[in-house]
Amino acid sequence: MSAGTGRSAQTRLRRSLGLHGAVAVGVGGTIGGGIFVLVGQTAAQAGPAALLSFALAFVASLVIALPYAELACRYPQAGGGYAFVREVLGRRWGFLMGWVFWGSYVFVSGYVTLGFGGYLHELTGVPPVVGAVALVLVCVAVNVRGVEVAGRVQVLVICLAIAGLLGFAEAGTHAIQLARLTPWAPNGLQGILTGALTAFLAFGGFDMVAAAGEEIAEPDKNLPRAIFITLAIVLCVYLLVAFTALGTVDWRTLGASSAPLSEAAQRFLGDLGGRFVAVIAVVTTAATANAVLVVTSRISFAMARDGLLPSRLARVQPKTGTPLCAVLLSGILLVMMAVLGSPASATAIGGFLYVLHFIPPLLVLLQLRRVKSASPAFKTPMPKILLPLAFAMTLLLLAASGTKGIAGGVVWLVTGIAVMWLRRGPASRETVH
Repeated sequence: MSAGTGRSAQTRLRRSLGLHGAVAVGVGGTIGGGIFVLVGQTAAQAGPAALLSFALAFVASLVIALPYAELACRYPQAGGGYAFVREVLGRRWGFLMGWVFWGSYVFVSGYVTLGFGGYLHELTGVPPVVGAVALVLVCVAVNVRGVEVAGRVQVLVICLAIAGLLGFAEAGTHAIQLARLTPWAPNGLQGILTGALTAFLAFGGFDMVAAAGEEIAEPDKNLPRAIFITLAIVLCVYLLVAFTALGTVDWRTLGASSAPLSEAAQRFLGDLGGRFVAVIAVVTTAATANAVLVVTSRISFAMARDGLLPSRLARVQPKTGTPLCAVLLSGILLVMMAVLGSPASATAIGGFLYVLHFIPPLLVLLQLRRVKSASPAFKTPMPKILLPLAFAMTLLLLAASGTKGIAGGVVWLVTGIAVMWLRRGPASRETVH
């Protein structure tokens, strides 16, 4: 029996999120701390050719997103990649996939919420950790009202954030000097490729759409559209913002700055520009934190519904259609990351786990293609070319994660294996099907 059948109303989520809300979840999860930090890091690696690095990162994201969109159409269920793997490879693989997926966003949340706290501190003087914790609590309160309410809030916040970032690009147009874009690639092809690996992390988040698949109306149509619209919007915003930053600040200065966009804004708007960017950062990272809470709670909900985590996490509130306990647990974990974590460790470990979680779904799609299962509404084009490319890109990104990311990711994996062993039973010993 499919995991999507035979469920009671108490463990089913409502399809109340339309295309606009689904795109807002994806864009909100993608445009976050990356645009404010990774622009500088990519510039340090690639120079002005960071623009090309972002374009290459978009291509890599698209190659991985195509098979992900096909799987999302096949299995429009809560948990995204976890649901794909659980349905095809069985409970053990499903648990490990869900654990990695869950952990990636739990760790990344520390980078997002502390980034929010840092920018809020610049504006108000509130301690960064206090601001980070307050943000999580607000996101929990919004999500307790239901995903439809959260989706409307997300749409509003993301529209404001995109408008602000585009305003940054527009305001800096008069100060752009094309001479700053030479030499174009000071570190050669290697610098461009290294920059592309860094920029890929800034595109992370499109998979959040699939994670909320059970709550998206008309998933066959809206899921792939939302994923591709998310990537297209993010690419346009990144290129415009990066072009403005690189055209107004020397790439070396931009790469050495801890707040590259504030550095750029101060050049053409003065101190007011730095505060303007801080406001945009606060709004954008708040939207990202909300999207992270949505996806983490839906992953734990899906795993609990399948008996892989405590059943309490699978309970849905009748009035709001919200998995309340899963939302509260995710809120607690996000608070812990904000209080105990650091942006550097959160990014390294979360990045490793995030890249790792794409591999099992790719294996799932290979399995489905071999058995020639029913065709979904959307199919990956040129699979003999794109699927090997997707595998190669994920392996390359894993190798570039660094010692801290790999070590932390392995610790999280070992912890998950221990949890799975402790919860072993007849269901856990189900053979892979």
